[in-house]
Amino acid sequence: MHDELTTYLLNKAKAPLDYIWDSFRDHDIVLLGEMHYIRQQAELYHRLIPLLPEHGINLIATEFGRREDQALIDELLSKEYFDIPLAKRIMIHQEAFWGYWEYLEIYRLIWQHNIHNPPETQIRCIGLNDPYNWKLYNKICREQHRKPNEEEIKQIWLDCDEKNWLETLNKYHIPGETKVLGIMGSHHAFTRYREPDWKEEAGRRVFAGFKTVRFGNYLYDKYGERVCNICFYDPWDSRIISAPQQAPGGGIIEEIISPHFSELAFDLNGSPVGELPDDSFYSLGYADFRLKHIADGMIYSCKFAEFKALTPIPDFIDEDNLQEFRDYAPFNYMTDKCCAEINQTIAKWGDIW
Repeated sequence: MHDELTTYLLNKAKAPLDYIWDSFRDHDIVLLGEMHYIRQQAELYHRLIPLLPEHGINLIATEFGRREDQALIDELLSKEYFDIPLAKRIMIHQEAFWGYWEYLEIYRLIWQHNIHNPPETQIRCIGLNDPYNWKLYNKICREQHRKPNEEEIKQIWLDCDEKNWLETLNKYHIPGETKVLGIMGSHHAFTRYREPDWKEEAGRRVFAGFKTVRFGNYLYDKYGERVCNICFYDPWDSRIISAPQQAPGGGIIEEIISPHFSELAFDLNGSPVGELPDDSFYSLGYADFRLKHIADGMIYSCKFAEFKALTPIPDFIDEDNLQEFRDYAPFNYMTDKCCAEINQTIAKWGDIW
């Protein structure tokens, strides 16, 4: 099988951008599923964005913005200047610790395109993420010195369901007319693949059913083969909780590609790469799990050892937005800290590789 894989990867695989453009020939919606905290993956979006309109793609649907903040996103992308405080506000609302230049740059590049091009080529950015009511959670913690009760938790998590991501996209996507690039965490992008739930037994992850339904699952149920899911070549969790993460398909993909290419994209569905067996966490609940089951395609962005850290925004939290951070920080975490301490934590988390 090694020879067949080598022949396929070195002769049939493509440069990542070319692979994505080709994917749009047969699909209206292409989802890119990332692991997070890997600079090369975010930088791929930077290369894509300026070229989207010339390939007929006018919608970006993103996890990195809330649907409740759509008016703020629209305002940011239509201003005469790029409003960094407003961009930071949108990012804090989505995830209060997500203070990285690579993700702010996504908004800036869309703005830059829109400000210099006619209306018919404008890119619309759609925020998909859920409106977790951290304000209520944190207010209860701070003012009443307790955790929210069951009824309050229902209010805090109200409308937080990935089925609502689909309903949000449907407001903007017109089948046959619009093309959508989705950028999000890999689990949100699952389409045909169903994510397993698990419980811990004797230090191992043990299959506990298929209860989780992701955005991509809902999307595929509605639009079928018009949807394509491309994952990145990322380390995957083992079935053994204490074990290190492992390479998809046992590491042979990197072994073949790395001496010849710095990056490459290829099919999983219908290719010899997709036939590689895998025994990671993702195989739970599957009798004969192979890479073709998890996604339609894969982007190899570099060797695992070459992953680069995200670039923290030094003053992401400042005196002007500190209160906003305190309102939106998940689980009231670090809301008693000063700006410098919070920014130090953001920098540390951005350098997990």
